[in-house]
Amino acid sequence: MDPQQSSEKWTLELTITKRETVAVGRCKYEVFRIRAETKRGGERVDLWSALYCPGLQATLAKIYDEGTSEEAIVGYDYIQSLSR
Repeated sequence: MDPQQSSEKWTLELTITKRETVAVGRCKYEVFRIRAETKRGGERVDLWSALYCPGLQATLAKIYDEGTSEEAIVGYDYIQSLSR
């Protein structure tokens, strides 16, 4: 279904829940843990968190099922500069 055609309202709520330091490879980065909740017609469709690094302007990892026994963190093993 095309969201543009739907009469139901879609919303994305972003909440900074924590500030922390995360290691990627040999480097450490200051990140914000951001909770992203998508709703359609007031009902939750999706919920996950991201580790966002403002200094890099990049998401370093996504966290699924946060706070449960099924929690999984999917992130980068290392960051490499682009060749010019």
